[in-house]
Amino acid sequence: MKVFHLMSGAPYGGVERQAMRLAGVLAREKIEQRAMFSADPERTKRFEAMGLTTVEMEFPSRFAFLDRRRINSAIRRFGPDIVISWTPDVAALVQIENFVHLGRLGTDFNHQDLLNKCQNIFTPAQSRADAAMVAGWSVQQVHVLPHLPMVEDELKVKPLNRKSVYTPPTAKLIFTSMRLAEKNGLETLLDAVSRLSGFYLWIAGDGEDRQKLEAAAHERGVKPRVRFLGWQDNLVPYLSVCDVFVYPAKQDDVGDAVVEAWAARAPVIAADSLGPGLLIKHNENGLLVPVGDAVNLAEAIKWMTTDPALVERLRAAGEKAFRETFAMDKVAPQYLALLKRLTSKAA
Repeated sequence: MKVFHLMSGAPYGGVERQAMRLAGVLAREKIEQRAMFSADPERTKRFEAMGLTTVEMEFPSRFAFLDRRRINSAIRRFGPDIVISWTPDVAALVQIENFVHLGRLGTDFNHQDLLNKCQNIFTPAQSRADAAMVAGWSVQQVHVLPHLPMVEDELKVKPLNRKSVYTPPTAKLIFTSMRLAEKNGLETLLDAVSRLSGFYLWIAGDGEDRQKLEAAAHERGVKPRVRFLGWQDNLVPYLSVCDVFVYPAKQDDVGDAVVEAWAARAPVIAADSLGPGLLIKHNENGLLVPVGDAVNLAEAIKWMTTDPALVERLRAAGEKAFRETFAMDKVAPQYLALLKRLTSKAA
């Protein structure tokens, strides 16, 4: 089997992380791969460390026909059995020939016209799959696959020293990780922190509303206790040192942040949106609070950080849920089985 990865976009992000992890899975299976991504030296180094050849492109260029020509020429030279389009903009430029075209369906279905260039699509959420089938895709064309998790090497990283992030070692530490957008619920978490004395908040992630959220932290009087860390490739050093991981997302149909916290044995509190609500069993492997409810969120944080027995029970249950369902040895075979099934049908 030969696999060609195709993606535009930023040097970092959730989709980029998933593409990198799948490439790692396939590399360990000795599957021949090539990647064509927007130019980024660090990403190229990571792919080359796995033994992949990377074709860098500047996308989009001034002329769409040149993008189409470059992409399809690179695909023909490699001769893949399957092309995986990780972003819909590049999926629209692929000319179907003697390979299977598999596209990734992201957070909404607004890109249906672009993904219609694919023969099959995969997505981490059943709700997205249902929307695709309502839009006309058949059940045979739509595949639900969990997010690929952290691998053991990522989990072995040492906890971060709090002093390096200007945080007192005795302070109670809240950690969260998400895209910095107002709609994601971070203002609710800032409101909760304003109700808590002696708590510090670390926020990993980046996004279009970072400046607005920093201003919101200042308006609430918590800015001295909040650290905006930017995008972090590996969250384990932060998850390992925090007292509680809080995920306040108003809308999330996957909940992969919860799974990553479980993997690092961090106790979890999450807003009861679709994804976390399906994953977490309240007071068994995490705590759920109503979406947008800063008062209940603050109370849950206080409860968790003053009850060591609760914390240890949630840590153990979260890690157990991760190992039994979401670990790489459980998820990777699902991706391998899909790729083999699609290529065998095309043969």
